[in-house]
Amino acid sequence: MATIAIVVNGAARDVPAGMTVPELLTELGLGVGWVVVEHNGTALLRKEVETTALAAGDVLELVRAVAGG
Repeated sequence: MATIAIVVNGAARDVPAGMTVPELLTELGLGVGWVVVEHNGTALLRKEVETTALAAGDVLELVRAVAGG
């Protein structure tokens, strides 16, 4: 299976070609609703997260959403 190189929170990572952001989040043990995803410098809306495919060279920043009170 072919892989592509991406960067997640500053760390290089190889993932299968054709992987989507939701698949990556699942692999990392995160839910789509649990994190804010920045993709190549742009924060994604939840509906965009659900449909975004990864490409070689993509840079993602994942920030866990924390409820406060």
